[in-house]
Order: sequence, then C-alpha cells, then structure tokens
Amino acid sequence: MQAATLILDTLDELGTDEFKRFRWNLSQPVLSGCQPLRKGYLENADRQDTVSKMIDSYSESMAVNLTVEILQRMNLNNTAEKLRRAYSGGSAGTAGQTQPSLPSCPAGGVVVAPNIQGTSAGTINLNINTNK
Repeated sequence: MQAATLILDTLDELGTDEFKRFRWNLSQPVLSGCQPLRKGYLENADRQDTVSKMIDSYSESMAVNLTVEILQRMNLNNTAEKLRRAYSGGSAGTAGQTQPSLPSCPAGGVVVAPNIQGTSAGTINLNINTNK
C-alpha cells in the first residue's frame, strides 16, 4: 500500500480533537531535518488535504516517520506502531508486494549498499573505505 493511503487510513482513526492536535504538531519542530509546516498552510485542511500537503512537503518515508513520531508524542503508540509496521511491510496487508532484491556480487566480492532514510537534505556524498 502507498504511504499516502497508509497515512490517510491512520488519520481516519483519529477523533476530531486528536486530528486537530495532530495538525498542530505538524507546525512544531518534530524531527531534525524536517521543517515544520506553516500554521496557515494547514488551516481548514481535512485529512486528505493534510496527507497531500505532507507528501508534497516531505518525501513519502519522511511523512510516514513524521506521522509515527507525532502519534507517539500524542501517546497513540498502538496506532503509531500499526502504521510503522504496515509501511515497513510487517503487516499481512502487504503480502502481495515483492521485496526488493538484495545486491550481490561474485564470490570474494564486497557489496557496500547503505540504506539512507528520513533525510530531506538533498545530495548526500558518501566516502566508503573498505579494508582488504
């Protein structure tokens, strides 16, 4: 399932006051490297608009991570964990999806495949030194 759909399904579980508090949290510093949204940007935004604005402002993975963090701050830990598991593929709802193949190389070779998530920094330069 796509990140936007997962986030929307999660926000649909929130009551009116919880959703209002969630939106307020989006205008606060929550994750490093994740700029808070302007309060006016979310004013009168319903759940669908909020998800669209989050995806437009951040990457899909950042929007999911931000949603999980805000839910935890709101003490909605079960809801946060459910979203985290669904997004990472740990739920039955993602059984039809294929997992990405792992990088491989001939015998004796070394695969260096960093997995970077949760950044909106733009270009990232990595220097990787291997001891042979």
